[in-house]
Amino acid sequence: MLQVHSLKQILCTLEELGYSQVAFNFELAPPNKVPNDTKTPNPIDLSLFKEFKGRIKLYTRITLVIDDPSQCQGLSKLTRAFDIIAVRPRSERALQLAVSSLECDLITFNYGERLPCYLKHKTVCSAIEKGILFEIVYCAAVDGPAGSISTDNGITDAGISRKHFFNGVASLIRASRSRGLVISSGATNPLLCRNSYDVINLLTVLGLASSTSKQCVSSSPAKVLLNGTLRIRSYKQTVAIGDEPLAGGVGSASERGNTVSHFKRKLEDNTVLQRQKKKLSS
Repeated sequence: MLQVHSLKQILCTLEELGYSQVAFNFELAPPNKVPNDTKTPNPIDLSLFKEFKGRIKLYTRITLVIDDPSQCQGLSKLTRAFDIIAVRPRSERALQLAVSSLECDLITFNYGERLPCYLKHKTVCSAIEKGILFEIVYCAAVDGPAGSISTDNGITDAGISRKHFFNGVASLIRASRSRGLVISSGATNPLLCRNSYDVINLLTVLGLASSTSKQCVSSSPAKVLLNGTLRIRSYKQTVAIGDEPLAGGVGSASERGNTVSHFKRKLEDNTVLQRQKKKLSS
């Protein structure tokens, strides 16, 4: 219950900062394995946060920490249980596997420590072309000014973690050519949350253009949610059934109604317009 209370405090802080959609992250790291129970593979119970209904839209996300292909067995059991599937590779071999074979929406790293390998432009861009985006987690940059941060290798000094954060993000921006990036807080307490303007300023300091920085907190997260929704509700991301929104979206795009029926009406309007043009030309 203490963890639930802490999450509710974070949600209240994010609501005050102007966020309308939040994803709860469940991390599955070795030696833990994908659960065999296919009925309830998602341990995140959103019913515990009913008081936020209508205020913040909540999503579930799982982050698989992998450094060997054998750890990805049973991933197909989770594809329909979570809104977002993320992978955190801890070796170059795991990164190649995530790019080439795994069905995921995000690739992320622990920015509080050195990146597991040198990021190559060809590898990163091949993932972006497949629709897989790369995540920047800024909690390693704002957790301080003094103290320590928990990483995969134990407890790291906050100053060293910030150094690794700036070096790692610079490498990712270089390899991606500033494309296909998403930024999130990774917050474990309310003090690590920042509003969107602070996040955009941070990305600008890191070397991104202002327009690209805005995409990292607006349209790019919407693409991740859309990919996750299409994975659950469509066949090979081609045919979707139903009139519910494909993704909650971010900003005014979702408010205009990003639904299947919306696209059908748009297609029908274009068809009628083409017929009228043909009649006028004849």
